[in-house]
Amino acid sequence: MNCIKYSILVLMTLLVHLTARGQEPESQDLISATLLENSSMTIIGSSTLHDWEVEATDFSVQFRVPGRWFDSDEDWVGKDIAALNVIVPVDRLDGGKNKMNRDLREALRFEEHPEIQFIWDNISFTGDSDIGKSTDVTGRVTIAGEEREVQFDANLSINEWSQIVATGRVSLNMRDYNIDPPTVLFGVIRTDEEVDLLFELFFGAKGNMGEN
Repeated sequence: MNCIKYSILVLMTLLVHLTARGQEPESQDLISATLLENSSMTIIGSSTLHDWEVEATDFSVQFRVPGRWFDSDEDWVGKDIAALNVIVPVDRLDGGKNKMNRDLREALRFEEHPEIQFIWDNISFTGDSDIGKSTDVTGRVTIAGEEREVQFDANLSINEWSQIVATGRVSLNMRDYNIDPPTVLFGVIRTDEEVDLLFELFFGAKGNMGEN
């Protein structure tokens, strides 16, 4: 009986292992790309008084792709991407004024939900662009504890320092995340509920960080 149980356990372990391998991209040279310091992420919006912007002064990105991606973009395909996840600490969002930062953290319910997260679901290449390759990205964004699906266009390219560069714009509506746009002076100045997240991300392969 113990022998039968052991055989079943071995078969189950092998099945799990094979299933997990089947979910991996075909390429076996996957690496975790390094997010470089010149990367930027900015939220821009408007109000009844003026436009405004908030900079993410710190954030992390997990990006796992085949090592050959840093040599050439000729064979890039979406199924090669093993991970693309972003975390932005709310307390690292800086609008340049202390009061604005306090209002932003209160609106985003920072104490209960200290991070904004993006988890990738799928990336497909849709053609060539003036600055690289066009992609269609789908995933899920979590803000103030509310998760919503998002879809946006992005460009991926490789620069002269063999760095992968990702640029794009994501449009978000604060009310979709149950966030009330901040107001000032008893509602006289109102922030528009639509905001855009602009990003320019630079990735280097370990041991080949370039000179950008």
